[in-house]
Amino acid sequence: MTRRFKLSFPDEQVSAVAELLWDEAPQTCESIAGLMPLFGRTHHAIYSGSECVLLLDAVLRLEKENATSTVSRGDIGFAWMAAGSSYGVRNDFAEICWFYDLDAAPRMWEGPVTVNLFARIVEPADEFYAVCHRMRREGTKLMGIEVTP
Repeated sequence: MTRRFKLSFPDEQVSAVAELLWDEAPQTCESIAGLMPLFGRTHHAIYSGSECVLLLDAVLRLEKENATSTVSRGDIGFAWMAAGSSYGVRNDFAEICWFYDLDAAPRMWEGPVTVNLFARIVEPADEFYAVCHRMRREGTKLMGIEVTP
């Protein structure tokens, strides 16, 4: 069973390690761990404060599990939205999202949304969080998410 994974910005040579929360979100952990490794472009969340997201290629429609709209620095969540469920959502999508500072709150234009909290960043994170913060001005970044031993 996968316990840890690494989130990396390869072009920045920066990464952070996260632990899966199997006891709190077993279905979400199993589904996300089964997709790894993941690679793509991550972007800053426009309405959510200090949040970055990686859109998944496949739309996973997971049930709510350990779901909340109250998050802390280092929390990692999963969310999916159906087309038309919120302003500007034209197509179904699923994402992995992480929160890198105290002002984070997952939301869309209309207000808070819940995410399945399934992991937490545990080591070294300051440089990783700094890249996330810079993304607000610099734009998208290449991201890799893969299992670590």
